[in-house]
Amino acid sequence: MEKMDRIIKYGKLAHSDGLVIGAGGNISERDDDFIIIKRKGADMSTGEESSYVRLLFEEVEKRLKDPAYEKEEGDVLSSETPLHIACYGVSHDIGAVVHVHPPYTIAASGKVDHLEDISYEFECILGKNVPVIDYLQPGSHDLASAVAEKVKKGAKAVMLRKHGAISVGKDLEEAYIRILALERACITYLNS
Repeated sequence: MEKMDRIIKYGKLAHSDGLVIGAGGNISERDDDFIIIKRKGADMSTGEESSYVRLLFEEVEKRLKDPAYEKEEGDVLSSETPLHIACYGVSHDIGAVVHVHPPYTIAASGKVDHLEDISYEFECILGKNVPVIDYLQPGSHDLASAVAEKVKKGAKAVMLRKHGAISVGKDLEEAYIRILALERACITYLNS
C-alpha cells in the first residue's frame, strides 16, 4: 500500500530529524474515504505498519463529534485525532497533517505571537508568517478548533506554545517540508 509506506517513511523521518521522541507527535494522510493516522501510544521510529491505523474517515469524524464520546482503554485513536480531523475539515485540498514537537519551534513559540518570513525559503514554503496559538490542552477540541481557524485563514503551519507545531499539505511530503522549513526558520530566528 503506497500511502502506508509513505506514512511509515515520514514517521521515521520525524524521529531521525529530531522533531519527536518516543511516542510523541502524530501524522496522518487521507486515503480516499479513509484516514491513516498514528495509533495511540505508538512510536513512529519503529517503522512498523502496526503503528498506524486506517479507519473510515466519516466514522472517526462522527465518533469525535459525539458529546458522549470518551476515550476508552484500548482506544486506537491518537490523542490528537481531533486536531487532524479539524484540519481536514477546512478543505478537501488538505491531504496530510503533521504534528510534531520540534525543540526550536517550541522555544521560539514562547517569544513571538507569529513568526515573520525571515528568509526566501520561509516565504516560498510557509507564506508571510506562521501564527502562534497560546497553550491549550493537548488533544482537546479547543486546540483543534483554534488550529482549524488559523488554517482557514490561510496558515500552512501553526506553532503551538509549549507544545509543538502542526502543518498541512496536499500530501505528506508537502506537510513535512513545511514543518522542516518552520524548524529551520526558528533556528535562524533564535540565533539572530
